[in-house]
Amino acid sequence: MEKQISISVVLPCFNEAGNIRKNIEEIFRYLERNNPNYEIIAVNDGSTDDTLSQLRNIKKEYPQIPLRIVNFKRNGGKGRAVKAGILRSRGEITMFMDADQAIPIQELAKFLVSINEGNDIVIASRFIAKIKILRPVLWYRSVMEKVFRLLRMAIINNYDIQDTQCGFKVFSREAAQKIFPRLTVKGWSFDVEVIFLAKKMGLKIKELPVTLQNPQESHIRIFRDSAGMFLDLIRIRLNERQEKYKISKCPS
Repeated sequence: MEKQISISVVLPCFNEAGNIRKNIEEIFRYLERNNPNYEIIAVNDGSTDDTLSQLRNIKKEYPQIPLRIVNFKRNGGKGRAVKAGILRSRGEITMFMDADQAIPIQELAKFLVSINEGNDIVIASRFIAKIKILRPVLWYRSVMEKVFRLLRMAIINNYDIQDTQCGFKVFSREAAQKIFPRLTVKGWSFDVEVIFLAKKMGLKIKELPVTLQNPQESHIRIFRDSAGMFLDLIRIRLNERQEKYKISKCPS
């Protein structure tokens, strides 16, 4: 029998106590059926609810789930959480997805096909054709996303990638291990730095439409996080001007 490729699924978690058990169980069931050589890495980013207790209980009650837990006592941002999980991953394919399953794990199959076709990174996109929206995004998040997209394109000078912020991205192990040790952004805009570095490295990036079931609650603080995301874009541009990203492009 052909050996199945190993997959690491990184889940950044912040105050997900209400849904984390259900979502990990769903991810487990899907991967057991479709890609049984896998691990789930849940990164608790300083949650103030019972997320950590829930994760520990899941690990204890379901030893068949290959769950690894990374715990930060204080909240440090989604970028830090994802980076920590990715750098601890062991899979030949590494991915991260939102713990609330805004994009369900069932979307993974077509991402793996795209990786097998030779792409280094495959990212979910809300701004290309054929996206299926089961539940609309909260109005203020929609406004933030559109404004941030325009700012990102202008400041980073990146117009070919339509959506950097969708929380479902799949990487070859080689691509992940080249990009994530270099990340400097700890907050919501870390995805922009991921794509920025990938393009500097000459990695192949593919955007795919997905099924989107937006949660009715959001951890984003509209004013504080908007300002932080803008400053992160400036930081990425300054890092580039100061030549802090010393990268040799991958041969084509």
